[in-house]
This record gives sequence, C-alpha cells and structure tokens, in this order.
Amino acid sequence: MSVILRRERGDLLHRQLFLALREQIRRSVYREGEPIPSEDQLCQSFGVSRITVRRAVADLVEEGWLEKRLGRGTFVRPAAAKPRSRGGSTFTESLAKRAKQTKVTVLEVSRRSPPPHVATAMGLAEDAQVVYASRLRSISGVPLLFVDSWVMPEYADTITGDALEGRSITEMLLSQGVRFRYVTEEISAVAADPHVAANLHVQVGSPLLCVARLVSKDVGKTVMYLMAYMTSERSRVVFSHEEQDLDRMYEAKLIHDVDAYGSDQG
Repeated sequence: MSVILRRERGDLLHRQLFLALREQIRRSVYREGEPIPSEDQLCQSFGVSRITVRRAVADLVEEGWLEKRLGRGTFVRPAAAKPRSRGGSTFTESLAKRAKQTKVTVLEVSRRSPPPHVATAMGLAEDAQVVYASRLRSISGVPLLFVDSWVMPEYADTITGDALEGRSITEMLLSQGVRFRYVTEEISAVAADPHVAANLHVQVGSPLLCVARLVSKDVGKTVMYLMAYMTSERSRVVFSHEEQDLDRMYEAKLIHDVDAYGSDQG
C-alpha cells in the first residue's frame, strides 16, 4: 500500500509516517501479532529514507503499538498491550520527551518588572520584581516556539541559563515540589511583534497562535505566567479526552510538524 507523504517545508516526514502506520494498525491493515513490512518495503511504499522509517517505527514501539522481536522483525502488539487513546505517559514524562525532541536556545534570564498585562494576570503591582526567561525551541534549525516566562522569585532559585538548556521551567518547579493546583490556559490568535517575528523567522504582523498559561499553587498564590508563540504552519495544539473526562480537565498535547527546509531529515 503506497501513501504519498507531503514534503512541503513544515512537515516532519517521520511524524507523517508514524501517523499513517498507526492508522493502518487501527484499521487492521496490519493485524495483531503479525509483522509489519520490512524497512526496505516501507521505504519503497512511502518514498522515504531508511532513517525516516526507523524513527517512525521507534516511536510506534515506544508508544506501545509495535514490538520488536529479536531476529524476527517488528510485530503489531496484541490489543491488551496497546496504549489507551490518551497515552500512558505522565505529564512530567511528556515534558521531558518534548524537551528532547527540540533544541532550546536561551535568549535571556533576568530579574525585572513584568509588562502591565502580565502583572495584571499575576496579580502583581507593575513595579514588582520577577524572574524573566526567554527561550526559543527549534528542530533542525527551524524555529517552532518562542516562549516568555515570568516566575515569582521565591520559586526561581534554580532557573539559570545553563539549567534551561536541559530542562523546562515547569520540570524544574515540579522537581522542587511546587504543586500546580490551578492552571489556566488561553489560546488566542495574535500578530507577530518585531521581536517575536525575528526569532520565529516570520514577517512582522504575521498571524501566530499564542498559548498563555497562568500557574498557581493556591488561590491568590501565583507561581508563573508563560506565553508561547507559534505559527500554525509548523505547530498544532491538540486536545484529547475520554468520555468520563468531559466535565473535567482536558489533556493537551503540542505537536510540531516541521521538516528541515524540505529535506528528508526523518
């Protein structure tokens, strides 16, 4: 079965292949306990490199759709062993995985007064001092996320430029035992200002998605305010939930679709 994958700039080929194979498993094109086609066959069917196939298959193995059997090949796992639709990783594990998939460039870490709209959201006076961090996340040199964060000083002792190159602020706060009792997120469409546009390599005024997150450990006790900017061409925000969760919190996932300037990077 041949499937044509998109090769426009902004599309990760191994992610497309992952989704195509997963859908074929779900539709029983490849049945439980049966092997999937060989690497050579998948390369020919999808017109991609061996590296792309290996990355897609590795992700399917990691998420529990496939299993490798030494000396025999790669097989579809039985239904009882497959992941639930919402995934089995914890929030912290998801953050760690996302951090490994992207390269972070720390642009600034400083102590300063937040801009008026941030001070209002955090319930602070405009002259209050917080720790500010600015970062850019990318894959294969393609910028994906421009992130501004403002953290209350009492929670920011471990936040340094060097530390942010390996871990997200959220991971650091969780590892310190900070409880995220209340989290409010807002997704909106904004126009790129000159600073954000320069870092995301888009024109000033280009439409962007902005995810604003306010984190509190209790009522009136703000921990952090974060704003993440992305283009709809390279990134998507996907919410998944199960029937019993309709009246409760959704699980959100951020998915990046980007290929390094049209080349087959996997």
